[in-house]
Amino acid sequence: MIIYILYIILSPVIWATLLISIIFNKKIRLRFFSYSKLFNQTIHDVNLTNKKIILFHAASNGELEQLKPFFRKINREKYYIVLTISSPSSINSINKNEVDSFCYQAFDFPWSTYRFFKKIKPEKYLVTRHDLWPNHIIIAKLLNVKSYLVNGNLPKSSKRTWPIIKILYQFLFNKFDTIYTVSNQLRNRFKNFLKNKDNIKIVGDTRFDQIKYRKSYTLDYNFISKENKRTKSILFGSIENKDLPIIFDSLNELNEKIKVNHINLIFVPHEPEDKILLNLENQLKELKIESTRYSIIKNDMAKLNDTEALIVDCTGILADLYKYSSVSYIGCGFGKGVHNVAEPAIYGNTICFGPKFNILNEAIEMIEQNIAYLITNKDELSKVINMVFDNKILNQNSKKIKHYIKSKLNSTESIISEIF
Repeated sequence: MIIYILYIILSPVIWATLLISIIFNKKIRLRFFSYSKLFNQTIHDVNLTNKKIILFHAASNGELEQLKPFFRKINREKYYIVLTISSPSSINSINKNEVDSFCYQAFDFPWSTYRFFKKIKPEKYLVTRHDLWPNHIIIAKLLNVKSYLVNGNLPKSSKRTWPIIKILYQFLFNKFDTIYTVSNQLRNRFKNFLKNKDNIKIVGDTRFDQIKYRKSYTLDYNFISKENKRTKSILFGSIENKDLPIIFDSLNELNEKIKVNHINLIFVPHEPEDKILLNLENQLKELKIESTRYSIIKNDMAKLNDTEALIVDCTGILADLYKYSSVSYIGCGFGKGVHNVAEPAIYGNTICFGPKFNILNEAIEMIEQNIAYLITNKDELSKVINMVFDNKILNQNSKKIKHYIKSKLNSTESIISEIF
């Protein structure tokens, strides 16, 4: 409680810092100046319905994907769905047919959060994963809004387990009516924060339900056409500059073998900014690997037949591209933490990633069950890439990973049956 009061006292300082950061940070500037327009539109929409309001919150695209199964399965005749997001980059990923209204989350100051909840008047408030904002949680509780944390995540290395910060999150976690998490290990970790141990339940990760659904509606990008002799692909997804040294050390070693066997290379940066796009192009050129950007050939995929490497310079299509790959390297494992490993798993890809994987429960389980490969050096990555030439190993890996995915489905229904 004391830490929360201190957080409130510091709010004016945080507000001043936010105003200054608008000058230097494009995302914050965009969010700040478009907040009122979206919020006012949401208030207008909410006032026109007599349905019960359900408020969902997602930080960005990854968390938004976890919520989409709820949007499809909730009784829309009875409930009106309002979605809030934190990241401006997620705006374009919102399907207007999946939610009734959406806007940015209110800045987490007592006055703005209180106004937000009083205007929206939600009956229930669902937050996914770990994008928790103190004033939103506290004010929801004060206004008797039922609050739930779904896909609750609390990595062992989380700063929330640090002594002083832990005091704040003990206070916040106990304000949720129920926390739904994905494993026994995480449940035990949450129990260290909770007074009522019965408020934490294991149901699994709704991301798997979304991945299965998305697979059924995967767009066909014609990456593997009848005319294209390159029938296998290696995909490097969600990569950043820290991934590139180990990737290109390995490709340098296997370059000739990849060329002879006509293997496609697909590179998908986590943030497709000019710096990493140019870096990729230059390093591929050094290896004499012909490359092209997706934006150049997207309207004529036949041109892909003439290139050895595709660089995807847009966002939003990575999950669909795993359909075309046999081996996938998932990036950011040498940076802040590995990204989504479940998306390639649904297609039975052979999966590998770097050492910082403990933020994802499914990555931990995949390593423990020997159905994914941990990469710490060039030789380990080369060994996995070499698997693309062995159909027997690819098929064995595919069966194991698909069995794992099957065991993770239907958590959305379990949560809905309890909450609604």
